[in-house]
This record gives sequence, C-alpha cells and structure tokens, in this order.
Amino acid sequence: MAICVTVNPDGTLATTGQAVSECAGYVMVSGSEYGVYQVVQDMLSVPTPEQAAGWFSGPFILVCTLYVAAKHVGTILSMFDR
Repeated sequence: MAICVTVNPDGTLATTGQAVSECAGYVMVSGSEYGVYQVVQDMLSVPTPEQAAGWFSGPFILVCTLYVAAKHVGTILSMFDR
C-alpha cells in the first residue's frame, strides 16, 4: 500500500495522511508494488535498435522459412498426384 510522506527538517519521514494522488511530498511504495511499476515501465520504454531489428527480422524470417518449407512439401505432394 502506497503512503504519502514528507521529510521533516531533522531528516525524518512523517506520514501526511493525504491520498497518494494528491500527495505534495514523496510516495513510498512496498517492494512488490515497486516491482510491478518497474515491469510496466520496462514494457513502455523505447526499444534499442537491436531489439527493434529483432522484432522485425524474427517474424520475417519465420514467414519466409514457413513459405519455403510449404513450397517443398507441396512439390513433393504434387509428385503423388501424377
């Protein structure tokens, strides 16, 4: 559960009781909540050029490979029709 805190002049933290959406200080979250936020942030981050190239070339190579395999299987099967 996230809570809203402020920093006191002596360096200690004090809860404010404000809703997290209206927090004027800092929002503290648990470790599991932080893990979820990190996963979401990683999903929404801009991919590196290597990742983007992999996302394009992977499906492209798969489609081309399946086409060539289907073409060869079709050629072999057409020999039995004659």
